[in-house]
Amino acid sequence: MFSYRIKNTSLYIYFSVFILTIILVYPSISQGKTLPIIFATFPPMNYLDDDGEIKGISYELVTQTVEAIGYTPEVTILPWKRAYKEAAEGNFAILFTFTQNEARIKQFLFTDYLIKIADVFFKRKELDITWNEITDLKSYVIGYTDGYNYAPVFLEAIRNKSFVARKSPALETPEKQHLKNLFNKRVDLIICEIHQCKFYLGQNKKWKNVIDYIPKPIGKVRTFHAGISRAWPNAEELLNQFNREYQKIKQSGLRKKIVLKYIDKEFE
Repeated sequence: MFSYRIKNTSLYIYFSVFILTIILVYPSISQGKTLPIIFATFPPMNYLDDDGEIKGISYELVTQTVEAIGYTPEVTILPWKRAYKEAAEGNFAILFTFTQNEARIKQFLFTDYLIKIADVFFKRKELDITWNEITDLKSYVIGYTDGYNYAPVFLEAIRNKSFVARKSPALETPEKQHLKNLFNKRVDLIICEIHQCKFYLGQNKKWKNVIDYIPKPIGKVRTFHAGISRAWPNAEELLNQFNREYQKIKQSGLRKKIVLKYIDKEFE
């Protein structure tokens, strides 16, 4: 980044237009060799550890792929809704990690999938709860996060008031608040991505002693991706570069090694 202080107004205007033309016609010059990427905290996919170091499955996969393309990743962390907005507007090249839906596809080009995920219901161990249809849970209070792209069957159940829904805002770590609510008996169930809430339970022995989960996916097993902002210059070219280098990481066995650093096993 550089700036010039020029007293001559006409020269300043000419110089500014010249520089703006370069930026618009040659976006790679303005970007240099760094690439701004952004994520919202979602362990074990992307998070800050106790020492303030960024870690996670998708963090490692995305940054190593970006480096393989030839860029130095410039990483920013924001709460989910703001991170999404900033990336959709083209202030960041890549947003990660998230699922696809029709609205998101209009704003992002999705990479090959990074990992498969599944939402399940977490509960207190003292409650013997099972379900086949979500309507079986009509007498329970269920916590969920506003703005998340849950399985259609769950979102439809909220609209149909098939159970007592308790909404929480998508702040920095909403799942921690959900688990706290569950521990304190403010809700009966919470919906959570299985790897994420197991990660948080592993960090809190009190919660882990009281909370478990129902091993039945809510809807289909889905996939997490990185998204290239359609507002970013040459987005399709960046997507092709990303997928090409990511495939090399998969074929080398490095992807599997990274994934198994954080979770016991993957969904098939």
